[in-house]
Amino acid sequence: MQLTITNKTLDNIDNFVYQYLPRYINNIFEKSINKKRLQSFDKLYKINSYQILNRALKNLLITKNGNNQYNIKINNVIKIDDRYIDYYIKLINYGSRDIKGYPFTRNLFNYIKDNINKIYKEWEDGNSLLW
Repeated sequence: MQLTITNKTLDNIDNFVYQYLPRYINNIFEKSINKKRLQSFDKLYKINSYQILNRALKNLLITKNGNNQYNIKINNVIKIDDRYIDYYIKLINYGSRDIKGYPFTRNLFNYIKDNINKIYKEWEDGNSLLW
């Protein structure tokens, strides 16, 4: 799962991408995650899916490609027990034969992608609730 942001302006948006967006993503997570939907994963797989999602979103891997493109993705080197965190993120997002998925992170990344200009404008204008 990866979010790619292409900077079409000449403005330096490093601060926005590296500082603001991770906080924005975590804020959305805290405000909109449905913990009740996660309980079935916890019970079936004996995991703490809220903590897994929280840890994944607090440790996003952000890379800059050239001067105009940024990639934000789940850091796959994080391990939970004997598996990489990406295994659990995919399990929660897509489900399995035993359980329907809860595509929270996929929807979150799509929301950011679809609204990146609005989010940037709010940050640029100082209208963000995070600062």
